[in-house]
Amino acid sequence: MQPEPSVRLLVIAPESRAPYSGMLPGFLAGLYAESELFLDVAALTEQAGGWFLRAELQSIDAERQRLVVKRPDALGGTVLPEIAYDLASINTGAAPRDAFPSAHPNLYYVKPLTHLLQQLPAIDSALTGQSQCLAVIGGGAAGIELAMAFRVRFPEAKITLVVKHPFERDQALAKGATQIEAALDARGVSLWFGEVVEATASAVIFADGQRLDCACVLVATPVAPPQWLSASTLPVASSGFLAVDTRLRVVGYPSLFAAGDVVELSPPRARAGVLAVRAGEYLAKALPAALKTQTVGDFKPQKQWLTLLNCGDGEAILIRGNWSFRGGWVWRLKDWIDRQFMQRFQVQPMQSTALMRCEGCAAKLPGDTLKAHLGGMFEDAAVTESNGQLQMQSIDGLSYLVSDPHAMGWLAVRHAASDLWAMGGQPQTALALVAVARAARPELEADEFRLVEAGIRSAAEAYGIRLIGGHTVALQQPMVAVMVSGSALRPIRKHGAKAGDVLVLSGPIGSGILLAGFRQGLVSGAAIDGYLRVAWRSLGAAADAALHHPLSAMTDVTGFGLAGHIAEMLEEGDLSVRWAASIPTYSGVDEALAAGIRSSAADGNQRYAGAVAEGAPSPVVFDPQTAGPLLAAIPASDADALISAWRATGASPVVVGVITTETS
Repeated sequence: MQPEPSVRLLVIAPESRAPYSGMLPGFLAGLYAESELFLDVAALTEQAGGWFLRAELQSIDAERQRLVVKRPDALGGTVLPEIAYDLASINTGAAPRDAFPSAHPNLYYVKPLTHLLQQLPAIDSALTGQSQCLAVIGGGAAGIELAMAFRVRFPEAKITLVVKHPFERDQALAKGATQIEAALDARGVSLWFGEVVEATASAVIFADGQRLDCACVLVATPVAPPQWLSASTLPVASSGFLAVDTRLRVVGYPSLFAAGDVVELSPPRARAGVLAVRAGEYLAKALPAALKTQTVGDFKPQKQWLTLLNCGDGEAILIRGNWSFRGGWVWRLKDWIDRQFMQRFQVQPMQSTALMRCEGCAAKLPGDTLKAHLGGMFEDAAVTESNGQLQMQSIDGLSYLVSDPHAMGWLAVRHAASDLWAMGGQPQTALALVAVARAARPELEADEFRLVEAGIRSAAEAYGIRLIGGHTVALQQPMVAVMVSGSALRPIRKHGAKAGDVLVLSGPIGSGILLAGFRQGLVSGAAIDGYLRVAWRSLGAAADAALHHPLSAMTDVTGFGLAGHIAEMLEEGDLSVRWAASIPTYSGVDEALAAGIRSSAADGNQRYAGAVAEGAPSPVVFDPQTAGPLLAAIPASDADALISAWRATGASPVVVGVITTETS
């Protein structure tokens, strides 16, 4: 909340949001909405003036102070250039431990929580129906809470909590053992004491040969060190977890801090969320001090802490020292503590009433300005003929719309290549202009360039483009521009839509609204994740498929918005658009529109669209797009065939309107 101007803050996480484990059982039991469960790490990073990289840690070279990170598979799975650090703080969590061999089709590990939440629809499906049964393996706090949460979620299901040892053997639960067993019994959750050695296709098998038939298995047993740790040369404790000293520094490496489930404290402590929170509070002081070559006192983890177990139905169990209570008042206490904790990390909306100028393709000059000065209409790409072959060229530039240089390099290539795809061309070569942010240290400028350049190369490789050169500068405002060249057998023009043509859009729109809202603290980072997963995809296959259909016109939807680009597609004459009842949008766009969020380019785009804007079903048609979808005009008799062909490429085509005459 108090950014240090001389420090570049870089936050790396696989997704924009992180679930808070303390509220997960309440969410599963229906006590919290999904939106209340998550911390918006990307938005917090944005507010703190930092970079947010959507990536997973692969390894750490602590001698050279370098990180190796990889994009999630949904964003291409690319390994990024090494990330240099002066100071790093690691809290990746642990990994699920393969507790026993399994052939069960519906067995899920509780950690990491993001994976469990992704599997929740499959869990719900497995437990839907008559006399279904769930086995929760693990007698710690997580297993106890999950068993009671799923009791509320599925009142008719048979739920069994499998515990290897009596609760009295767990130091954190011992004094509450009687309350825990009574709470489970009162809710119809069976207790089974035993060690699971195998899970077959329909049951779990115990060491004594007994079996428990179950439709679904949740494993909440102790965790294992994460895979990235085995790929690194870092000191580990006898448990295999990262060894840290009394100041949460990795032993022997004072520039590398670590906390949470990935570390082994000295002396050892149980892995508990409360210790991670306390470590966070300590690091909030220790990290700024370390940047100034100062130190703070030792981290002093608690030997005992307040344990609160959610029963899922308005009651909870409290354990502290020799005291143990159960009741509604305990639940209200837990709920108050959890909500107070989450409130500390809520993104605060911008207070300024001035409209923030949007970045990316929304930063381009308005269409009517360009038309007035350049005259006439312009195609997506320039087409020339050389030795009997048609050559295409286009150039596009983007200021940073996300605080991720590698992503901006990728998006710039995707955005520029779309101009050729939209004309039925195949981009073949590219030149790039990279403007990094001016920095006091040349190393920071070099680090940024490496990330941008790697993003450009990764996208070029993915799209079959050869990067042949470029230019670099350092400016106050970073940006990436890419010129692409290619060829085409038969260019598809932007202009030429005729009366009766159907307008088909290859995917959702609304990126300008999402990005404007994100910058204002009103749209979640998860919505930006969803946009990026779509924007990453090539339009090449869809463009190739379109060549086999009698298109009247085609373009890509970018800075002038859907309505503006439709206006460009119309031939000279009295043509207009009969809009569809709705327009496909990215997740989160409709809510942002309802909150009054608009891109700063929307008004100019509405003016540029002219009469086409009349009758539009939503302001989203004026929203500028970066790396947007294809838009085709095709005779109605051929529209279904084009839609089927686009679906076969993985696109999500939708009819958004019909070209009409003004009197039809």
